[in-house]
Amino acid sequence: MGLSLVASTLTGIINVFLTTPLWNGTRRIMESDPQPSKPVSIPYNINHEKQANISAIPLKPETEPNLWEMMYQIANNEGILQLWHGTVSSLLLVSNPAIQYFLYEQIRVWVLGIKNRRGSAGGSMQLTAMEAFAFGALSKTVATVVTYPLQLGQVLIRLRKNEVKDLEEADHSNLNVEEYNGMTDCLYQQVTRGGFSSLFQGMSSKLVQTVGQASFIFVTYEQMLALVAKVMVPQ
Repeated sequence: MGLSLVASTLTGIINVFLTTPLWNGTRRIMESDPQPSKPVSIPYNINHEKQANISAIPLKPETEPNLWEMMYQIANNEGILQLWHGTVSSLLLVSNPAIQYFLYEQIRVWVLGIKNRRGSAGGSMQLTAMEAFAFGALSKTVATVVTYPLQLGQVLIRLRKNEVKDLEEADHSNLNVEEYNGMTDCLYQQVTRGGFSSLFQGMSSKLVQTVGQASFIFVTYEQMLALVAKVMVPQ
């Protein structure tokens, strides 16, 4: 039982450490504001008699760095550890797929055990499409409900950071808006303002988005297992 949970958790952790530098590089590229082209005055002689200024010739805009160049700039200017900025909050969200796959595997083993004891007709030890759909939906729902406050906190922290940045650029620093001091502070302020239920604000739309997707993934997973079993095991 614990082995599947450990395996899914380790898989998520490895994925976070491998993809976080890519995500940070991509985010910096999206947030970068390329300098607009500016007109330049170029004196020149016309027929060696008149001198005029051309102010309509723009400078060639600087090309945006690609992903690898941006990652190199981050590591070179801010330190290599900055490539993994935000890893902690991402690691917290690893619990979502870990819980999801752990629950699905436990339900799957339990149901297949019942089928085995009852001697399922034809000796099929696979879940049906409807069973896979239902169990996938159940496991994803539980995982989403458990981890949704963390997902909400991550979004709120990012929004507040952008809000503070925009106010500073607009020279509205006199407004009393400060960044959250981490995930705990963000969730605490959310509960203080809106109560415990505010931690699940907008969860219904998230469930609609993810539960159906996860259900179809598990249906495909079970169908692929059945196909591989037919190919690998001679009748």
